[in-house]
Amino acid sequence: MRGQTTLFALAGMVLFGPVLGQDLPLQPYSYEEGFETGDLRLQLWASNGSPPEIHFNGPTNERAFAGQRSLKLDVTLGDGSYYYLGVPVRVPCAGRVRLSARMLVTETQGASVGFGTNTVYPPSHHSGCGPIESFGGPTGDWELIEADMVERGAQNAAQVLALNAPGLKASDVAVFLDRWSVFLYGSGKRVTLYLDDIRIEGETPDPDAYTQVALLRTQAAREAFIRRVDGWQAELEALRSNAAYLDQAPKEAAHVVRVLREVDRRTGDLLARLRRDGYGSDTETAEVQQALATLRTGPDVIAALSSAQAQGRGFVVCAQGQAISQARHAEAMALPSSALSQVLECSGCRGEIESLSATVHALREVRDLRVTVSDLRHVDGPGSIPASAVDIRVVKSWFQGAGNNIGYSPQKVLKPELLLKDDDLVRVYVGRQENWVRSTAPGGSEEYIECTGQDSTNMASLRPRDARELQPLRIRAGAVREYWINVHIPIGARAGEYQGALTFRAVSGSVELPLRVTVHPFDLAPSRLIYSIYYRGFLAPDGQPTISSEGKSAQQYAAEIANMRDHGVLYPTNYQAWDPVLLPRVMQIRRQAGLPTERFYNLGQGVGQQQTEQERQSMVARVKDWLALARRYGYEDVYFYGIDEATGERLEAQKLAWKAAQEAGGKTFVACYQGTFEAMGALLNCAVLAGAPDTEEVRKWHSVGSHIFCYANPQVGVEDPMVYRRNFGLKLWQAGYDGAMDYAYQHGFHHVWNDFDDPSYRDHNFTYPTVDGVIDTIQWEGFREAVDDVRYLTTLERALEQAPADKAALVAEIRDWLRSDLASQDLDSVRAQVVQWMERLSEPTVAEPQTAPSASPAPCPPGGG
Repeated sequence: MRGQTTLFALAGMVLFGPVLGQDLPLQPYSYEEGFETGDLRLQLWASNGSPPEIHFNGPTNERAFAGQRSLKLDVTLGDGSYYYLGVPVRVPCAGRVRLSARMLVTETQGASVGFGTNTVYPPSHHSGCGPIESFGGPTGDWELIEADMVERGAQNAAQVLALNAPGLKASDVAVFLDRWSVFLYGSGKRVTLYLDDIRIEGETPDPDAYTQVALLRTQAAREAFIRRVDGWQAELEALRSNAAYLDQAPKEAAHVVRVLREVDRRTGDLLARLRRDGYGSDTETAEVQQALATLRTGPDVIAALSSAQAQGRGFVVCAQGQAISQARHAEAMALPSSALSQVLECSGCRGEIESLSATVHALREVRDLRVTVSDLRHVDGPGSIPASAVDIRVVKSWFQGAGNNIGYSPQKVLKPELLLKDDDLVRVYVGRQENWVRSTAPGGSEEYIECTGQDSTNMASLRPRDARELQPLRIRAGAVREYWINVHIPIGARAGEYQGALTFRAVSGSVELPLRVTVHPFDLAPSRLIYSIYYRGFLAPDGQPTISSEGKSAQQYAAEIANMRDHGVLYPTNYQAWDPVLLPRVMQIRRQAGLPTERFYNLGQGVGQQQTEQERQSMVARVKDWLALARRYGYEDVYFYGIDEATGERLEAQKLAWKAAQEAGGKTFVACYQGTFEAMGALLNCAVLAGAPDTEEVRKWHSVGSHIFCYANPQVGVEDPMVYRRNFGLKLWQAGYDGAMDYAYQHGFHHVWNDFDDPSYRDHNFTYPTVDGVIDTIQWEGFREAVDDVRYLTTLERALEQAPADKAALVAEIRDWLRSDLASQDLDSVRAQVVQWMERLSEPTVAEPQTAPSASPAPCPPGGG
């Protein structure tokens, strides 16, 4: 009982405060390690490769910042890409806590060396780690490394929980410094470094009391989540009770039976873990819902395959419906997750692209499968959508790094990602875990080049070129392949329903799949959010194409700019440096593509490195040159980039340069973290803030008239369209952000077509370059859908502003709905509701029935009546 009483008292102290532990009593905390006594050694606590060779690890008299000794680490890294070595501590990151250390790096051989922390967030089991400062070579002298651990811990918690446990608020969990650590990145490199004078000082709450408060603050959210898990578990048990059909399936459906049994097993394991933890990520909850939907359709799939087998048909085609909302695994897992339909249906507005999906299940080998589409005719009078407006591609699974993040992983996992016209552009050898990409020489000869090695020197001559038209497909017996269908609704299309069909024709027969498209009777407004992206492309000086994220031919550059435009990204950044020939050509290409000219985000000219007055004056002259050129092409505001992701003194040292750029007529933007506003304020016109949306940051930046954008939630590279649709669409709109600028459209960390050749990161790709164009991915289509979600809401907001007074009650109802947590709901349902609201707003108001006025009665005589 005494423990319960203590918890109750703690609850009364903190539940009304926005920050966990702010009202708990604080006590002094001090940790100092100068390595003057004892034999403290660094412990290897995380790596992804063979163990490193330790030459020396422990105190030494060789070097010292203070006193006589320091800690020396001399190590040759193994074949992994990262190695983390540290010393455990347990310090609440609440109250006031600062960490500082001195590091001297004497040898790296090209490895990256950093000093930082790992923080944990009970009651979750997640953690966040990373260096505070990193060095790519010898430092020459002792470097001071320091951090505010309360601020750092809160930022890390917000980012980690947003991705892994969005049901838990970062302000409700406890944040503990779990260890200080050395972070080493690089394979086979020898690193020598020294550490000294490590200090952790401040005032913190009692660790146990702090943890108990976190349990109380998160209890309601965890219990609500467990109730959801119980509902899913009940449905899984009901489905299991009706699974006898699996034992009766024909042998031609054995692959589907195996998949359904695996889905059942994996879902049960996942639900058990989610119940134990009391939280789950959006990806995990989506996987559960997707799995249950797949198991629900299992009997219909088996029945369809059985019927096809009995009739001697070699394959079955299933309409998947909305492609963006489908979670995906490799081809073998591409089973329907909604009621089986023999009709593909979608709806949208003029000028919009809607994505659909259809899967082909092969009972026996399917050879020379061709897919064609007819014109779509309006069902009620004249009008059509031409077949050329329906773009069909095959979804290609290939080996990519494991995990739903952008960090390097040596583990190779089959992931559906590429949208190809020619499936044979990429050959995948499952047994060897290798991707081979077809290269077409200028003369037309072809060869295949491996693209999964740790070294990409063999890829120097790679020249991928996809087909212009959809090519025939071969599907092995028992496999499932998915087609991605993008319907481009013409600008001039009449409202109403259109009907046509897709035909799947192979040697063994054909299947016709009806296609129905409904065009809404209203047009989409431009997005209220500004959609940009870090686009590293620039024109190659020799005019030749490169297969990289940087040097582009004019044809490549134009194709990629048009591709961004078609995906709703109207303000891509510029990386083209000043050049009297190439820079105007860049401006021309953007103008020809129809990009708007209100703003130009420019990384071709930096502002922030200039420290002397002479350097700043030179920078101001260049800023004025840029402004003059931009004005010739119609641009209004030109933004210049500061030092990327700078913090502390490095951030504040840019003040004079940023002010000079603004006084010259430019504006400033940069990727940054929380704390940048306090350091720079109105000197930054557009803060591109890392991590999950933060409404308090919105308030700060808007208070000085600056924009706030989002990036790294996550960065580009996660092969999941729903992550980008949800996080860069309604979540940003709901938080009041001004835009998005994720990193990056393409970034190859060595070769852009190889996910395994960099020891630190997977490639960040929304698209992949070819010699004459660009290849889309499913995650890029998800980002486009995020833009469209915001356009629908923007259209509704404008309709509310223009609604007549007699619609006041309906307007109030809609505004209440807009204030609800739309970002956490089914996004297709949200969009459908917007369409319904628009229809109701456009309905004519029914006037009150009018009656003819009656004649006034005659007055009664006195004393009468």
